[in-house]
Amino acid sequence: MSDNQVIVKADMKDKETKDKSHFKQSIDEMDQINNLIEEGKAKANELNVTLKTIEHITDRLHHQYTKAQNDVNDTFNFYVNQLDECKSETLKELDDIYNSKLVNLNHLYSKVIEGVDKVKQIAMFVDRFKKFSSSHDTCELLLFKQLIEAPLLQIRNFEPDINIPKAELEFVSNYQAIQTSVKNTYGYIRSSSTESRQPPISRPNGVSSFNQHTNGIDSLLQKRFNSSNNTVTANNNGPVISNGANNGTRSLSNISLSDSIATLYEKWSIGGLGGSPDSSLYTNSTPSISEPFNSLSDPLLDLSTKLTSAISLLPIKSQIKRQKMIYHCKFGEFGILEGQFTEPSGVSVNAQNDIIVADTNNHRIQIFDKEGRFKFQFGECGKRDGQLLYPNRVAVVKQSGDIIVTERSPTHQIQIYNQYGQFVRKFGANILQHPRGVTVDNKGQIIVVECKVMRVLIFDQMGNVLKKFGCSAHLEFPNGVVVNDKQEIFISDNRAHCVKVFSYEGHFLRQIGGEGLTNYPIGVCINEAGEILVADNHNNFNITVFTQDGQLINALESKVKHAQCFDVALMDDNSVVLASKDYRIYIYRYLGVESLAQAVATSGIC
Repeated sequence: MSDNQVIVKADMKDKETKDKSHFKQSIDEMDQINNLIEEGKAKANELNVTLKTIEHITDRLHHQYTKAQNDVNDTFNFYVNQLDECKSETLKELDDIYNSKLVNLNHLYSKVIEGVDKVKQIAMFVDRFKKFSSSHDTCELLLFKQLIEAPLLQIRNFEPDINIPKAELEFVSNYQAIQTSVKNTYGYIRSSSTESRQPPISRPNGVSSFNQHTNGIDSLLQKRFNSSNNTVTANNNGPVISNGANNGTRSLSNISLSDSIATLYEKWSIGGLGGSPDSSLYTNSTPSISEPFNSLSDPLLDLSTKLTSAISLLPIKSQIKRQKMIYHCKFGEFGILEGQFTEPSGVSVNAQNDIIVADTNNHRIQIFDKEGRFKFQFGECGKRDGQLLYPNRVAVVKQSGDIIVTERSPTHQIQIYNQYGQFVRKFGANILQHPRGVTVDNKGQIIVVECKVMRVLIFDQMGNVLKKFGCSAHLEFPNGVVVNDKQEIFISDNRAHCVKVFSYEGHFLRQIGGEGLTNYPIGVCINEAGEILVADNHNNFNITVFTQDGQLINALESKVKHAQCFDVALMDDNSVVLASKDYRIYIYRYLGVESLAQAVATSGIC
């Protein structure tokens, strides 16, 4: 065989081998395609099942939506019917009272007219007798003396009840209590959260994750606020948040503190917002099923809003490790019955450790023993003696047990009741404007601090103004006051995050606490040892104990979080009474904890 034949034969054999290999590879690829098709069909069957499940869930969701709509409408109609019944009953009561007063007035009118007519008749009889009798017969008039004197004396002794014509008749409505009651009883939407976790929100390019946002927050919150201009300081390369409203950008370094805090706190301080002024920042919303498929502009806008609010509202984080404390007693609930509250704005404790609560929107004062058992109440809505109109703070004269009550607008006055709830006197309506805190010193003098006008007034118990001075240069939002035996006034300032100390002459003496230590204080107390207790409601319910010179002694926090808190008071056994916006009174014990000297030394605050 020639060389050429050998080469040709080898080439043919080589080609045959390659053809077989290519054919085998093609068969393998076809098998892979067939397998993928089968897997695709199986997956399609699974997706069809998923589609049926989604359709079933959609139908059920639509049914639940329709049912919820009907329930909302039924609840509304029920409310309307109840309001109609209440309206009818109130109008009937109004008619009954009006008719009763009108009958009394008509009866009084008839008696007065009868007396006037009798006088006229007797006078006319005497005049006619004198006219038609001779001068020497006038002595005969004495024969009628008894007949004339008796009715005249009766008329002279007649004293009509002047209180009846001045009786007041008005309808007093409480819009804030109505709003609170409706929100608490109308119902709410209950929705189960999705079981599958949604992917974290990222920027449109998909590069940055949510961790970049949280890291930015952490780095920014570590910076202290500039106290001179009340703005957040950040470098020029700091994070910039997209504004979904106008597709613009806004740097975090340009966010102002003063206006936002003033506006939000003003709403929070009158009950418009729950929790501390920044509590709304921590409300989590449940993402919808379609969220991963939607554009990211809305979540980013929501995130931007929360980031902006967080930076502009949060004070410096506390650097003190606080001891945990728990309450050993709580009582109260929403309502108008005994032991119920609609707004327990003020609280105080008397010498018997009875707890006195100003139930503002119910226009009354309720007294409980130290175990929270109801004892008695006094006051009703009105402006007459013995009536109350929006009492917001209470204090006690320890020597006599008299109860001092301040009322907010429209009366903005002080009322004094004895320990049994009997009215003594009222005063101050012509000088007070916005009473926010009240206390009594060891001489029985009444010290009132006013917000908005930033003023302190000192009264004696007869209502005479002993001293008054303005504090607008030092106070931002005072809400609590206490005094020591050295005639020093301690005022808690919610916006300044501290306690300011003044003399009775109005001289500013010193400051206790500060931002990062006593954030958003709600009240201040002084115990038997002369220690100053500052209570705040930032994140938890916190108690920070100082000497009167401002040295930190102890710091504590509650194990449970509370809604917005109104006021605090101190009992003789060193328990703290807390009035909360959840319509309850809590009693905490704060003693029996170790000293924080080491923590203070390491923190560098004091």
